[in-house]
Amino acid sequence: MDLLYVMYMGGPDNIDGIEEFLFNLFSDRDIIDFKIGGLQKYLAKIIAKSRSKKVAPEYIKMGCGSPQTKYLIKLLEKVKVYYKEITKRELETEIGMCYYKPYIEETASKLQNGDYENIYIMTMYPQYSYTTSGVCFKRLFNATNIKPINKSYKVIPFWHLSEEYNKCIVKRIKSASERLGVELENCHLLYSAHSLPEYTLSKGDVYVEQLKAQIDLICSMLGSVKNYELAFQSRTGPIKWLGPETKTVIESYVEKRVDNIIVVPISFVSDHIETLIELDEQYIKFAKENGLNIERIESLNDSDDFAKAVVNILRG
Repeated sequence: MDLLYVMYMGGPDNIDGIEEFLFNLFSDRDIIDFKIGGLQKYLAKIIAKSRSKKVAPEYIKMGCGSPQTKYLIKLLEKVKVYYKEITKRELETEIGMCYYKPYIEETASKLQNGDYENIYIMTMYPQYSYTTSGVCFKRLFNATNIKPINKSYKVIPFWHLSEEYNKCIVKRIKSASERLGVELENCHLLYSAHSLPEYTLSKGDVYVEQLKAQIDLICSMLGSVKNYELAFQSRTGPIKWLGPETKTVIESYVEKRVDNIIVVPISFVSDHIETLIELDEQYIKFAKENGLNIERIESLNDSDDFAKAVVNILRG
């Protein structure tokens, strides 16, 4: 019997959970440091209270909660099936979240209490940043006191250059081109990634480097893409974030009449508020209302090809 332990930031599964999630998120100085020391929790409480009311209608549109965890659970069920087909071994799976249930601190005991021959540990963030995957692993190590991890554990800190995973993205880019009714070589690709505080780069974070390396790989796999760029979304809080902003870039497309655009949420593997609301209902809707031919690629979610790619990542 083998085990796959998967970590995520997490997301509220109901309206009442939004404030709890946001408070946990903005309290953590490892992911966002407002440079105010112990006062951060006080500020986080204020931000969480006000922002939870603001975003509640957006969560209602998504079924009163983030679909992220639901997709992950369905994905892992498929991963177990494909893993057994390929390895002839049973695979158990467990989930741990940083900022919402099920918390890493509540589920990490599975790593130590089960009789497993192989244990895989990964996050659902393809690119590594100390503010995402790094936070997940830090919480895991603190919860299990595994420092360093035993040799029986296989830690997968990032997987942005997995060929099978990137084939999934390439397939969806080509599908978006077909929906646009335009040959891929005549399309403009906008890769949109979750932004990070700008100070993370001065600390040596490899996130942006890995994003650019993955984009280069995807473009080489596509072969016919001439026009593409990287932008960042989902910034919040009173600090300076990585740019350019996806919103600003799309507004410039309207002004310059850049057309036949394919939006690729490069740092997101499943639908949630950043794709369904921020990209679809705000930025892309704005572009379409202003006459642009624009499509977002379908998210990987719990698709069969993505499940197979995860198995390939585990065995790679």
